[in-house]
Amino acid sequence: MVNLLACLLTVALTLFSSFTHAQPVTATLDRTQIVRGETVTLTIRVEGQQGGVQMDLSPLEASFQVVATRTSSQMRSINNSMEAWIDYNLTLFPLHEGDIEIPPLLVAGEYTQRLDIHVDPKTVTTIAGQDLFMEAIVNKDSIYVQEQLLFTIRLYYTINGIRNPIFTELEMPDTVIQMIGTPNQYEKLVDGVRYGVYEKQYALFPQRSGSLEIPDIMFRGEVTDGSSNYVFRNLNTRTITSYAEGYTIEVQEKPADYPADAVWLPASNITIRERWDNDFSNVRIGDALTRTIEFEANGLDGAALPPITFPQIATVNTYPEPPEISRSYVGGNIVGQRIQQDSLVVTEIGTIRVPGVTLPWFDIDTEEVKYATIEDSAIRVGPVRTTSQDEPMSLGGSVLDENNASSSSPNANALPEMPLVNGPQTPLWILVLAAALTALLLAFTVHTVNRRRSAASRVTKATPVGAPMYRQQIAPESENTAFKEFVQACSQNHLPALRLALIAWGRQYFADADLHNLDELAQRTGDKEIKAICIKIQQALYGESSQDAKSLTGDIQRLQAVITDLRTQHKLEQTKSVKDRDYALPPLYKA
Repeated sequence: MVNLLACLLTVALTLFSSFTHAQPVTATLDRTQIVRGETVTLTIRVEGQQGGVQMDLSPLEASFQVVATRTSSQMRSINNSMEAWIDYNLTLFPLHEGDIEIPPLLVAGEYTQRLDIHVDPKTVTTIAGQDLFMEAIVNKDSIYVQEQLLFTIRLYYTINGIRNPIFTELEMPDTVIQMIGTPNQYEKLVDGVRYGVYEKQYALFPQRSGSLEIPDIMFRGEVTDGSSNYVFRNLNTRTITSYAEGYTIEVQEKPADYPADAVWLPASNITIRERWDNDFSNVRIGDALTRTIEFEANGLDGAALPPITFPQIATVNTYPEPPEISRSYVGGNIVGQRIQQDSLVVTEIGTIRVPGVTLPWFDIDTEEVKYATIEDSAIRVGPVRTTSQDEPMSLGGSVLDENNASSSSPNANALPEMPLVNGPQTPLWILVLAAALTALLLAFTVHTVNRRRSAASRVTKATPVGAPMYRQQIAPESENTAFKEFVQACSQNHLPALRLALIAWGRQYFADADLHNLDELAQRTGDKEIKAICIKIQQALYGESSQDAKSLTGDIQRLQAVITDLRTQHKLEQTKSVKDRDYALPPLYKA
């Protein structure tokens, strides 16, 4: 009995030991020597296992990037003996060159053995005949701070059907990074082999001096394995990678001879142009002139161009508009534009000197300070335009002149003057009757004239102003002109002209030819403040209110400010909409 118990205990201990013992784990590499930019596959096999196991891959992070993982399970029977295992295939990308150690990894309670690989530097001779390779190019080895550095990445490939392509994102501290346009795709012959090329271009603007470290660029994608049998519709894929070495660029400080109080502008060229919308030869008090200054910089973004602030001119009211800032791409370079507009309303007679512009900038090609300038302008302002009062009055086709009004013919004085009624012989009642009839006729005439004026006023109020009262047809480019006329009317405080100018601007702003009155304008804007001011203007024009233009001066100024803010917000929304469409990237490969 004792022997039987001992035997059972031995069997139980053996079975327990077999179940609690960790599963055998092995690790192998597909190769131990690779070239920089290639990947290596680490296979970890766990014997007697069909389900998932615990493993710690954190020791790999110091020297490798795990770019893909795959698992496969197998089971077989040999001489009635069952064998099962699971393989974990890890695709590793080495982060540096030389001898690299793959440390032991804890898998299913056991540690794998240590493995070593050697990563050779990549040479130019390895490019020929490769299915996939990359190159990175910079246009300069040394630049000035905030100068444009062009950085180009090109991926060469002969492999079709690359899926899930991923490039390293450019991230550099204290550097403005802008992608130039959209990626280009074309074909190129390299050593007699036709490659497809995928090209991305960047403009880098370092914001501090010193060394600029551009990191290595890595590409990773997937291609379908040709041995795939589409079992359960799961395609067998393999990971492909390539990389291009980064650069170290020396960034110099701005030169000491550059003006200390000027904005630092390193560029290959900067130009300034000035335009006026009016002729200087016929400017009168109250006229509005629009001055447009256009900046263009080759090698700088439009946002880097500074605003120009002009000194206040005593006899001119200045109304600046929000600047238009943009960028374009010409020959692989960024070209920045800034358009600045100011409306000038002259208020006094005389000659006005409008100051010019002097903008210093640094020529990166010749490495010298240059100046973009606009000369001063002189405007001669005349009196307000009025109708001439010196012309003689015309009546019935003849001209009456003070010198000959008393004589209509040479014989005018030949006959004695004959009175119509002889005073001493006319009875008194006739004189009284004649005076009464004259007064009655005069009263009737005055009454008739007043009635006609009242009827005309009512017709003017009831009838909407038609399109012929506005000089310009509905067009996008006419909105600026209409707004300037509105600003001029505000400065003159003339309510009828202000009403017409405000309606004309609303028609252009909303592109609505059926907008004919202030009520419709206020409703379209949806602004309660604009509506309240429009009501006050109409009351002053047509109501019985005692308000006049002087009492509405503050309201008119506020109306101009609110409408200016409305236009500014609209332009900002348009700019944001354009920026959202700036960097839409097409598919890497065409279908």
